[in-house]
Amino acid sequence: MVDASKALVLVAGYAAFMWWRLQMLKTSVRKGRSMGPAWLRRFAASFMTRTANLNGVRLASEGGEGLHAKVPGHFIYVWHPHGFVSYVPSHIMGSKAIAGQPHGTEWFGTCIPLIFNIPFLGEIFQLTNARPVDQKTCESILRNGKGIAIQPGGVKEQAASQHDQEQAFFPSRLGFIRMAIKFGVPLIPVYFFGENQLYKRVNGMEWLTNLIKRTTGMTLPIVTAKAGLPMAGLLPHSTDIHIRWGRPVEVGPADENPSEERVQQVFKAYVDELQRVFDANAKDCLPPEVAQKGLKIHLPGQVPQPSSRL
Repeated sequence: MVDASKALVLVAGYAAFMWWRLQMLKTSVRKGRSMGPAWLRRFAASFMTRTANLNGVRLASEGGEGLHAKVPGHFIYVWHPHGFVSYVPSHIMGSKAIAGQPHGTEWFGTCIPLIFNIPFLGEIFQLTNARPVDQKTCESILRNGKGIAIQPGGVKEQAASQHDQEQAFFPSRLGFIRMAIKFGVPLIPVYFFGENQLYKRVNGMEWLTNLIKRTTGMTLPIVTAKAGLPMAGLLPHSTDIHIRWGRPVEVGPADENPSEERVQQVFKAYVDELQRVFDANAKDCLPPEVAQKGLKIHLPGQVPQPSSRL
């Protein structure tokens, strides 16, 4: 009975802490600032990176024309691909977000709000500059002069992720393009070569992914990990990661209500730059059998067509 009482006190204490933590998250979003002391944020980011390294996942190279580009003010990083669990953003990019690397402005990555309700993981994400991916949050951060990182394909791309085919999905309304134009901030494509190879998809199990989505709200493609272990998300295959930063895609003056023509023009410029980044680096940064398939870009409202420009 005593042990049960202690357990109840611990659960109640953590529940109170989580409520407080989520309130602080709202405050940090509103003010566009980090959470926690600097040393604790650095420790959390280092913990995630060291965890990845212990799993054999390491940042092998980083480059691209956009790496050292001059980007005055804030911006929107747009990363590809989503991958099965977005392992690279959550394990490797936190330290860059906190330090404002590589363009000198602190920035915040975005993810599904559900993550912040998960014990331990929620704390880690908050400390390493992760924030809920919703319009209000993103716009609040941009208004405060900070940068954001967003993945346009979202859960749709996650559900369709393949270890042997690179893909990029885009939403029908192109919200990330409209947001960039609204604030007049450049879009910077970032490609994580190796993200899709951290796990191997088990084809024919889409029904289970759909069932999990309906019952929990989470998208979990059925995969195998290190040593063929099923659904071992904490044990990815040992993989070298190559980050390539694209050139900033300028969007012109800020405009809250851009014309559809302008939205499409900026989107075309963005896709052209993304394709260029992929074509310039795929052969050196991906397994040959994957690189030769090219990047399959899923344009809004169009039947996807594979690229063969390599």
